Amino acid sequence: MRTTHKVSVWPVGLAGGRRYERPVVEKGKVVGWYTGWRAGRPFPIDMAGFAVSLQVILSNPKAIFRRHGSQPGMQESDFLRQITTVEELEPKANNCTKVLVWHTRTEKVNLSNEPKYHLDSVKIEV
Repeated sequence: MRTTHKVSVWPVGLAGGRRYERPVVEKGKVVGWYTGWRAGRPFPIDMAGFAVSLQVILSNPKAIFRRHGSQPGMQESDFLRQITTVEELEPKANNCTKVLVWHTRTEKVNLSNEPKYHLDSVKIEV
C-alpha cells in the first residue's frame, strides 16, 4: 500500500461468497477479475481490495465515494471509474497471488459462490 502511485489493488479473503476474490494479473497488469459476485461490474473488487494515493484524491476534488445512491455492489466501481482505469491499476501482494487482507465479520462465513469445479488458475497463498 505504501508504494501506491495512483491506485493499487490486491486480493481480499472471505469476499463475494468465496474464500477470496482477486484481480487477475498477467505480465504485471490487471487483465480481469476472479470474483464470485457481479463479475460484470467495471471494477468487481471489494472495498478492502484497493488503495488510492492522496495525490489522486487531491487531483480529483469532484470524485466522491457515495454512501447512498449507488446500486448494490457498485460503490467501489462508481468511485474508481472517476479516478482511474483498469489499465492503470497497480497490482500488489506479489501480483495479486497473496491474500494479506481479510473481509471479516461477526457472522458465519458465506461461501455460496465458491466454485466447485472451475477453480482459480493460479495458486494463491492464503
